[in-house]
This record gives sequence, structure tokens and C-alpha cells, in this order.
Amino acid sequence: MSPEQPKASAPSVAAAMAELIAGYGGRHLFTLTGAPQNLLIEAQDRAGVKVILTRTERSAVAMADAYARISGTPTFSFAQSGPGVAMMASGLLEAAWARSPVIGIGGSVSTRTRHRFEYQEHEQLPWFGFARSAAEIPSPDRIADMFRSAVRAAMAPSPGPSFLSIPNDWFVKPAGSEPLHVEQKFTQLPSLRFAPAVEDIESAAAVIRKAKKPVIVAGDGILISGAWNELTRLAEATGIPVVTSLAGKGAISERHPLAVGVGGRYSRKVANDVLAASDVCIAIGTRLSSVSSDAFRFPAQGTTVVHFDLDASSLGRNYCETVSAIGDPKLVLEMLSTALHSDAAALAGKWADWTLDVQGQVEAWRATVAKRSRNKTADGAIDPVYVLDALNRFITDDDIVVADTGYMSSWLATLLDQKRVGRRLLKAAGSLGWAFPAAFGARLAATPKQKVIGLSGDGGVGYHFADLETGMRLGLPVIQIVMNNASLGFEYHLQQHEHRELCAEAHEYRDVDFAAVARGFDCYGERVTDPDKLDGALARALDCGKPAIVDVVVSREVPAPVTRYEAAGLRDF
Repeated sequence: MSPEQPKASAPSVAAAMAELIAGYGGRHLFTLTGAPQNLLIEAQDRAGVKVILTRTERSAVAMADAYARISGTPTFSFAQSGPGVAMMASGLLEAAWARSPVIGIGGSVSTRTRHRFEYQEHEQLPWFGFARSAAEIPSPDRIADMFRSAVRAAMAPSPGPSFLSIPNDWFVKPAGSEPLHVEQKFTQLPSLRFAPAVEDIESAAAVIRKAKKPVIVAGDGILISGAWNELTRLAEATGIPVVTSLAGKGAISERHPLAVGVGGRYSRKVANDVLAASDVCIAIGTRLSSVSSDAFRFPAQGTTVVHFDLDASSLGRNYCETVSAIGDPKLVLEMLSTALHSDAAALAGKWADWTLDVQGQVEAWRATVAKRSRNKTADGAIDPVYVLDALNRFITDDDIVVADTGYMSSWLATLLDQKRVGRRLLKAAGSLGWAFPAAFGARLAATPKQKVIGLSGDGGVGYHFADLETGMRLGLPVIQIVMNNASLGFEYHLQQHEHRELCAEAHEYRDVDFAAVARGFDCYGERVTDPDKLDGALARALDCGKPAIVDVVVSREVPAPVTRYEAAGLRDF
């Protein structure tokens, strides 16, 4: 630059953030608009980042979360200070459980009026103790490095949400002279791959060689790493059966001869039976959490455990592990395959009886489910098992299904077959109501050829039903299936079978026709009370080309297949 040329002024903090969001590949900024407006205007009008206006901050984060899980890219959400950021925190907690790279951006009280009883003033950072990082920029000229650090934390090898707070009066201030540098390696998961130590692989291989009944437990780290092909190759070479965690569903095709299905609390009974009978558990890309192991019962304590994960804090936490090491699942599987290559055939022969026994158990389980699915009704309403059977017929290998927590996650884990590898079946990690807005976020990340189906109960849809307007306004053709039993079904069955006493006030709702409500939003709505009309209703919902509610009146008396009902004899699959 020559001396006579005026030096270009630094962009504002808001303009710098909008440019950085676009630079990291952000195509959307999910929000319920609040003050200040600067970032939203800069993103929409100048940076080419589309503002996605939702009905609550929590639904905005849910949409961003599902988008991030499907795309594997850093995804951004904005909320105003105080109550807006508080709602954002509850949404980002779901993303933390799911290892989802969502970056929350929040305003905070102006520095001019802070600590002077300002409107909506509250100390916000303590709300984000669960996040990969949570910080407020110390001065406007630090936005470049602080933003970069927030993205880096969210896109770490074990990803998760981060939060960045900016005082409201700083959005218009100059961002400083530091270049707005984008680290390309943090624009797509996996960002960094760390190989395990060779000696850990050798130790793991030695343990595996001595096994009599080995089983692989594959978690969501396989999906984060994109390691499904390496997992399938190792399983095929050695003949080792594969159980997945619920979050790891899609790590192997559930129609593969060595696939057993989801184990743990919300699971296929056969998967837990196989885990209980195994003598060596090779856990890869899973935290062996309380949910995925059903409070550490599957595998049983005392089982020999070989554990590799992206997150060092998960290692050795829940089991006494013979081998315990950090490593990227793709590299772990490649190195294990190499270490076992010379004797893989011999090992497959050694375990042949075990493998055949497991396959026989899976075939018997499928026969039980097929027989059970022929029951179209129960107690005068549609049987939920039949609804999942219809959904299996309706979806293709590439379609995306987004399920709520509780019973909906259990139905998805147990009965919905994922025939093709990859992340196509999303579930709430613990936040009731998440799936309804999340399905719209998944639609934004999906290809035009993919159907997106949300699966919720009537209790769950109550949280965010107003986001039907969001879907309609944005032209997002999502089919939302409501399993409607006018009740919080999980609580009803807990009262019925564990407490032995019912409290209707704690679980029962009025029977709401959600299809009629959907039509009030100018969306498609159809209520199904006859099981023979369910297939047609799904087809009509698909053909309508706009958000659709298929309100299926299901039996309240059929519990989902969760392990806590086994003692009561209520779980046969």
C-alpha cells in the first residue's frame, strides 16, 4: 500500500464474525432474532449466510445440532443476552451429549451498563460448563483469534459445542487488524486424526487372539471418523460380531451377517444377550456410557475390555480395561487389521461356532419381530410396533429419520433397520422435544433425494409445534410422525409396572388432533386411526411437498423395548 493510499478501516466485529462464519463453510445462522441485530444483518445481506429464523432459541439450536450431525461441519447459532442465551445453553447441552460441533454465539450486557441492574443481565458463562469451550472476548480486536479458538474446540477430534459471548456494544466496534484466518482442517469432521501408539495396538491384538467369544462394540466415534468401511473389513476378516451403541447406529449395515444391532438400555434384546455372553469386548469410538451399556451390565463387569476412543476422559472410567488408549477409529481399525492380518483366517475359524451361534440368535430375533409386527392393533388402537414396520417399508437406504428421546429412541434403536452405513438415523440424546425442530435442520443438510422423517410422541411435539410455521415459511418438506397416545407413555408405564399405582395427573394429556392443528398452519395433516390406511397417509404426506403431520393414534398399553421392563416380562425383543 502506497503512503498516499488511505488505510482500509477494520471491519466491525459483526462483519468479521459473518465473514468468518462464511469462511468456515457456514451456510446458515440459526436464531430467534434478538438484540443486537448487527450479526444477522451482516450474515444475511453481505456474507451469503442465510438467517434461519425459528420460534425459540432452543429450536434454533436443535436445528443447528441436527444440521451439524448430518453435515459434519461447524454450525452456528445466535441468541440475545440473558434469557435467550439461557435457552441456548439448554439446547447446546443436547449437542454436548451427542458430540455435535455447534458454535453458539451470544450477546451479553453492554460494558457501559454492566453490573448496574441492566435489563436481562446475568453472568452467562457458568451456564456452559459442559461445553468444549466457553469464553467472552476480552476486547473487540480479539474477535479473530477467539472465534477461531471456538471453532477449533467444537471441531476437535472428540467434537462438541462451544460458546462465544460478545458484549452488545462491541458488535459495531472495529475488529482490529489481525487477519480473519480460517483453518481449513477445522471445516469438516474429522478435523485431526491421532494414531494410537503401536504398543497399544499390539497389546490389543494379543488380547483379541486369546478370545473365545469376542464382540466389537462400535460407537458414534466410527461415524465421526468415517470409519465404517474399516470396521466392516475388520469384522469380515476375523468373523467378529458387531454390536453398536445407539449413537453408533450406522457404523455397520444392520443387514450385514455380522451385525447384531444396538445394545444397552434402548436396544435389541439379542444385542445385550450377545454382549452378556462375550468374553472379550473390543470397544471402538464409544464412551461405554451408562446408556450404551445399560448401567454397565452389557458387557458385564469382569469382561476383558479393549477400549479405543476419541475422548481420553472416557477411557477406564466405567470398566477396568485391559487395553485403554486414545486414537482415531479409522486409524485404530486399520492398524488392528494389519496386526491381525496374518492370523485373521485362523481366528475366524477358531470363533466360527461363536459367530454362527450369534447369527442364529439374530435370525431368531428377526423372526420374533416379524411375527410381532403382524399385530396391527392393540387395545383398540394402532400397535406402535406396526408403525415402525410401516416406516421400515416407507424409507429407503438413504433417507434420514430423526427420533425423540425416550420411547422414540428405543423404537428407532430396536426396530428401524439401517441398511446403509453412515449417519442417517438421528436420535435425541436426552432432550424431550428435540426431534421435531431437529428434523427441519436435518432437511437443510440433506440432499434433495433424501426423505426426512421426524418421529415424536404427542408429549414431545408439544415443545416446538409452532416450528411448523418455520418449516412452512422456509419450504422444508419434512414428514413428522406423531405417535399419539394422549399420554407421556414412559411415565404411564413406570407408574403402572414399577410404582404399581397410577397418577393420571402426572402422565395424561387430552387427545389432540395434531393433523388438524397442522392444517391450521397451512401444512399437510392427516390423522390415522386405521392401520390399513397408514401406508397411504405416508405416501400422501410425501407427495404434498410441504411440512406434513401424520398423527397416528397408537395404543398406550404397548411399552417400548427398554431393559427396565424385562423383570416385568414386558420385553420379548
